[in-house]
Amino acid sequence: MDKFYQKFLRLGVSLAPLGIETREDNTSYFCTPKGASIIGWAGVDGIHYCRVHGFGNMIFAVSPMNSAPNYVHPIAENFEALLRLLLVCGNAAALEQAWQWKENQLRAFLTEHTPTDEVKTLISEIRRKLNLSPIENPWQYLHSLQESFDYSKIKYTEDISDPDMNANAKFVAPDQ
Repeated sequence: MDKFYQKFLRLGVSLAPLGIETREDNTSYFCTPKGASIIGWAGVDGIHYCRVHGFGNMIFAVSPMNSAPNYVHPIAENFEALLRLLLVCGNAAALEQAWQWKENQLRAFLTEHTPTDEVKTLISEIRRKLNLSPIENPWQYLHSLQESFDYSKIKYTEDISDPDMNANAKFVAPDQ
């Protein structure tokens, strides 16, 4: 386990106000990568965040409601980078959705979804306790990470093309 992540856990700080809730039940979805270790949940649409065995400390967003093949995207090289992104974005929803946006769309989202006082306090606490600074250009960071990632290396817990496991999968009629 990432030493920085362990240090963060010892602080006892909850990321729930930033859109990453912890749960006792970490049941995976059809599109959860094999070898995933779930670190938190968005609390909506089955969206969850994880590390995946074989990809080091990289953090991924898993979005079961997306259409294939856009279920999984890397969002941070490690937990420290995830926190640095959250410091500037204020919510993991921006990180989970940024794969499909242009830079101006991310800026608009951040302008429209300004942090509450509770979130601002939490961001300040994380910055101070872990001596972190925000990533300067979150869109560039995310898109560089995602453009350089080989998505073909992701293996899923279920067959994502099976309509019985994935309601969004195309149905292919059997040969008559």
